Amino acid sequence: MRTVLVTGADEADWRHERSYDYTTGLTPREWAWEFLRRNPAFQHDVTAASQQASILAYRTFRDVVASAGDLSRWGVLFR
Repeated sequence: MRTVLVTGADEADWRHERSYDYTTGLTPREWAWEFLRRNPAFQHDVTAASQQASILAYRTFRDVVASAGDLSRWGVLFR
C-alpha cells in the first residue's frame, strides 16, 4: 500500500509560473507542509505508518484510524 499526499500543488505544472500563484497566500504552516510533503524520508515514514494503520470507525467527513507508526519526529501529531 502506498500513501499519496495530495494538495492543490499536485496539479501545478512547474513549467508555468502561474501554477504557483496559490503560494502567495500561504501561511508559515502551509509553507512548512509544502516542503515536508516532498521530503523523501517523510514520505517513507508516512508509508510505513500507513502500513501499520487500521480503521477503527468510519465517520462523516473523517475516519478514525489507529497506527503504531510514529510521525512525531516530523511534528505531525494527531489527537
